[in-house]
Amino acid sequence: MPFLKDLIINNSTKIMIWNIVSGELDESHLNDYDKNLLKKRNQEISREHFLAVRKLLNIENPDININYDQNGKPYLNNNKGISISHSNELVGIGLSNEIDFGIDIQIKTDKIFNIQNKFLSNNELLQVESINDLESLTKIWSAKESIYKLLGKKGVSFSSDLEIDVSPENNMFKTGHYINGNNKIKFDLIFFSLDEYIICYAKKS
Repeated sequence: MPFLKDLIINNSTKIMIWNIVSGELDESHLNDYDKNLLKKRNQEISREHFLAVRKLLNIENPDININYDQNGKPYLNNNKGISISHSNELVGIGLSNEIDFGIDIQIKTDKIFNIQNKFLSNNELLQVESINDLESLTKIWSAKESIYKLLGKKGVSFSSDLEIDVSPENNMFKTGHYINGNNKIKFDLIFFSLDEYIICYAKKS
């Protein structure tokens, strides 16, 4: 079944998950605006992701439409919040009465060991020496992606501006921060595991 499940965050927030079956979805549930956006996507997997997002939204409420701000962050026409993520064959949308949140989906792959220096902060690099495993690195990456989507701004450095609490004494993986000069914004993190995927939800504390 392509529609997998709802992940409930709280009474007003959930994540809807879709498992892609290639060629299953078509344009029949799209409005004219979305059909034009779909034409701009040349890669088949990108088209499948786009169609799955719109299908999930149609399941939730056919009257809801997605638009995008100047930074490419999605927003809805009903003043509710949305966040979108996809990885391989899994697609998810977070829906909430709150606006400021972000979600991310990451498939666990050994490739992350080759790029960890690009997204880990100096402090995180020191901390992960004792927990340098696939699950932990994927959680850190997914947490930073979630916060990045929440912020909805360009020019954020994953290694310099975002930091996840990765030591057991500091609530490992439960909180993260956006550091901008002297300002430090804290975020609460919730994780789900679904087969080989990690799903993260981030919200301002």
